[in-house]
Amino acid sequence: MQGKHQLILTYGIVAVITAACLMMAGPMRGGFPVGNELGERMQFIVDNLGLWRAGWYLWMLSALGLLTFCTLLAQQVNPGPLRTLGLTLVAIGIAPDLMAEVIYSFILPQAIAVGASQLALIEQLAMFLTGFLGNGLYNLGGMLLTLLLIRQRTLARWIAVSGLISWSLGLGLSAAVAVGNMALTEFFTATAMVCSTLWMLIIAHTLFNRADLQPA
Repeated sequence: MQGKHQLILTYGIVAVITAACLMMAGPMRGGFPVGNELGERMQFIVDNLGLWRAGWYLWMLSALGLLTFCTLLAQQVNPGPLRTLGLTLVAIGIAPDLMAEVIYSFILPQAIAVGASQLALIEQLAMFLTGFLGNGLYNLGGMLLTLLLIRQRTLARWIAVSGLISWSLGLGLSAAVAVGNMALTEFFTATAMVCSTLWMLIIAHTLFNRADLQPA
């Protein structure tokens, strides 16, 4: 894939991730444990099921988009076992992330409909699958690929630092989910997503769009 096509593809990925973030921060917010009770969240999901599922479809596309971006990023890294490890971590992260999004989209609404007694447990399971496990693997893999690019002197220093900050904020999100701190979870979600999407655009323009760099 040529640099121009990689650039356009990255624009599309960033657009989808941005749309998913805006849905989560706005229309979907009532379904998350941020200042509301379990019963209120479940009622919100029932009352806004179409919107709720549409938001999670965007997050499913975002997960696939992130894997695509990291695949393009890995193509700029010299072949070797560490490159394979980095991309594998990202790819493995897809599984728990998509599982969580299926739980949020379909299983949780069905559990609400039949009056299941373990709604909080189902909600927590989905949150840990996506926010801790999937997100953690994404960011570990992405950070490893970035460190490899730094080692081979492919990235300018400010781009390298920006990338490490972005991946670190993502790992902060996983840590916040692990300790159950929703205020920190919300903070790291917002900052990590803003920084990571901006960094993706920077990479697209400075790395993917350079005619002298060909995918490995």
